Amino acid sequence: MSAFRVALRISRRNAWRSKRRSALILAMIALPVLLATVLVTSTSNGGTNDPNVTVPLGQADVIVSGGPADSGQGEDEDPPPDVKPFTQAQVVEMFGPGTRAVRVDEGFIRYLTPQGFKSDMVRQENLRDPLVRGTYRLITGRLPTAPGEIVVDGVNDADAANGRVTVGQTFFAGESRVPLRVVGIMATPQGWPPDFVAFPGSLPDGLMEPAGYSTTTVWMVDAPKPVSSADAARLTSRGASVNGPGLPDGTIEVGSASASDEFGAELETVPWTAMMLLEVVLLAGPAFVVGRRRREREFALVGAQGGSPRQLKRIALADGLLFGTVAAVIGVAAGIGVAVPVTSWYQGDLGSLSGSLQVPWVAVAIVMAMGVVAGLLAALAPAQHASRTDVVAVLAGRRAPARDRAGRPVLGVALIAAGLAGTAAAAGHGASWVAAAALVTQLGFIAVLPRLIASAGRLAGALPFSLRFAVRDAARNRGRTVPALSAVMVAVTLFTALGVAWRSNLSSPAPWGLDSPQGPAGALWIRGRDLGPELWDRVRTRVHAELPGVPVIEARSPVSASGEPLQVSDRLTDKIVGNESLKLNANWVDPSGNGGLLVGDERLLRYVLGRDDPAAAAALRAGEVVALNPVIVHNGKADFMLATDDGPDEHEQSLPAIVVRASGEGRAHMVVSPEAIKKQGYATETALLLVDPAEYRVSPATAQRLLTDLDGMSSQITGRLEGPPGDPDDTPLLVLLGAAAAVLVLGMTLVATSLAVAEARTDLAVMSAVGAAPRVRRAVKAGQALVIALGGTVIGVVAGLVAGVASRWPEPHTGAPQVLFGADGFRIPMPEQVAPVIIVPWSLIALLVVGLPLLAALVCGVFTRSRFPALRRRVS
Repeated sequence: MSAFRVALRISRRNAWRSKRRSALILAMIALPVLLATVLVTSTSNGGTNDPNVTVPLGQADVIVSGGPADSGQGEDEDPPPDVKPFTQAQVVEMFGPGTRAVRVDEGFIRYLTPQGFKSDMVRQENLRDPLVRGTYRLITGRLPTAPGEIVVDGVNDADAANGRVTVGQTFFAGESRVPLRVVGIMATPQGWPPDFVAFPGSLPDGLMEPAGYSTTTVWMVDAPKPVSSADAARLTSRGASVNGPGLPDGTIEVGSASASDEFGAELETVPWTAMMLLEVVLLAGPAFVVGRRRREREFALVGAQGGSPRQLKRIALADGLLFGTVAAVIGVAAGIGVAVPVTSWYQGDLGSLSGSLQVPWVAVAIVMAMGVVAGLLAALAPAQHASRTDVVAVLAGRRAPARDRAGRPVLGVALIAAGLAGTAAAAGHGASWVAAAALVTQLGFIAVLPRLIASAGRLAGALPFSLRFAVRDAARNRGRTVPALSAVMVAVTLFTALGVAWRSNLSSPAPWGLDSPQGPAGALWIRGRDLGPELWDRVRTRVHAELPGVPVIEARSPVSASGEPLQVSDRLTDKIVGNESLKLNANWVDPSGNGGLLVGDERLLRYVLGRDDPAAAAALRAGEVVALNPVIVHNGKADFMLATDDGPDEHEQSLPAIVVRASGEGRAHMVVSPEAIKKQGYATETALLLVDPAEYRVSPATAQRLLTDLDGMSSQITGRLEGPPGDPDDTPLLVLLGAAAAVLVLGMTLVATSLAVAEARTDLAVMSAVGAAPRVRRAVKAGQALVIALGGTVIGVVAGLVAGVASRWPEPHTGAPQVLFGADGFRIPMPEQVAPVIIVPWSLIALLVVGLPLLAALVCGVFTRSRFPALRRRVS
């Protein structure tokens, strides 16, 4: 029998004898492996993130879109408006006999629901066709079986997800109000999912606008043979757009990503993986130290019979190999089992369906190898000690003299300096780079810790006896103290950095849009986007019932002839040159988000200006535009454009206007009377209900109750009671991070303290012999727990604060300066241009530095037997 097999047999028998220790080691290694397996498996089954893939493949080989008129069309050119899609016969002819093609119609439509109007993408196909299998998951109800029946997406549609849409409701599509009855709720794949899927023939031709393709009709094709790159090129020349896996550039490859993107994503996981591996090694290391201490006599006997130091080391390393392999197998097997429900939830939450569970075996094999490596690394230091076993001292029952290992302070200081410099350089470049730099800092502290512990032992003379003994015992047995203290330090560093980033994010300034203040302090605003007259009547009734007698201001916005809201674009947005997306920043000056044009009476004007202005009120009654920004007005007229959100046609308007400066911050770009808009040929609909704090102040409880009731009507109804920002609720932060930190810190401290007490049996027996009271044993163990927990948390908090601050630093802005525009045209710096908000979660810091060490000391003191052990000596 080879020496390796002998070592494994010895390790197996020893593991079976020490079942509790073996279970502890297996759990320490298997749990991280389980977590990593679940993560890589669930994320790999997340489906495609490509927003261009609007139709999932299902059981089809490719998706074909376009039409014969598309041939010769430039890649960057818009398709002609009269493109006719391929017919089924043409598609079958493209791929040859035996081809099966299923038609799918998709596009954007505007339709009415009990929750208001919606404009989104819908699809028309037969979900019962076998070729469509795997593209949806039915949640409740049934699939459509006849024209006029639909199933609604219950994940991506907010109203369906919150139970507002139920089976039996009726939607009305288009201006002709085509009735569509809801017969089921489903989950659809990720990537431009439809609001609903209708049975073929439910929607009239021409009702949908193309979405993602040049036509509203595409074909799911089951080809008789695999579609090659040459086939795709041939079909492209005929005007077809062929989408499928493995196709060349110019077509959409489902789930595709560039090699550089994949490498960058994998590179970002390296520091987190290394940190997890380091934590596993540090957690499991003391348990292997305990095993090595208990097996000292076994190692001594092997050495007495001629075993070499190398063979002793091999026996100890066999423990790491055995536990690492078994734990990795258990963790991977359990992880794949747990990944099944997790993946189902993950796919449903993201609207992603990829069929049966696909296990990424390469990634899983890497995770398994990490578990084995973690076991070997955790057993490496104890194996080194086992190879230096003093045979005579152990067999005589004496403690072998410990080597004075002061670590590598020079290397440690260099690593700490490099880590701090790297942290400073990584600030603003992503959390992964900050984590990589923090990992280097942690390695530096681990290298320095032996010297720090030795120095603390020399300075412990002024401490009470129990603490003095604990500090000096830690200094004398640095081989078990350093891993335990390092494990606590790494965990606390992570939790502190997360706490700083999380708490600071809670107090960060609101970004542009509805998150920024949309009214004066104390104002209540209620916004309804495209609700329709009936639903607005219900909203008004509910508001007046909750606020009887309270004056409610109504702001309206222009709509098209079909009742679709119109977006306003004025000269202010024209001043923003070079970045079309920045025009959005100028739109959010009032909660409507329609571009800053509000239609209303003098009460609305007073709310917008923040004061009574007789001249402005007279101009409003005369049909003039009251503009808050002089840029909007040119030659006495306000020039602006009106267009639907997705409509290509813009209608230029020019109305008489005056410029009036607001008192403080204005609440719109322009205010105009309903009569003036009506003269331009436009109707109006309610956009906002407002309560002016100058007239009435709504209590927070009343506002919360009202907004909760309105939210139950439709996801398109939003509102807020404006007020000064208060302190955010950081209770979830304290509970989540505090609980996780308590588990790791207390667990690691208790294991290390138990080891320390086991090694101090001789010292405790001597204390008993010289008359020490029984409570001294409790005090000694409590002191040892306090030293380990306090040392690790203090260093971890300091390192975590540095990493947390770096993670909050904004990324350097390389483009044009981004700005918000107030209603009066003043520029407001974007949050990226403001110094980052750094908030230290002192409650979490106090828990880590004070609460956990004291709790660890209390637990160890209470659950320790007071009776001193009797001093025994083994006699051969």
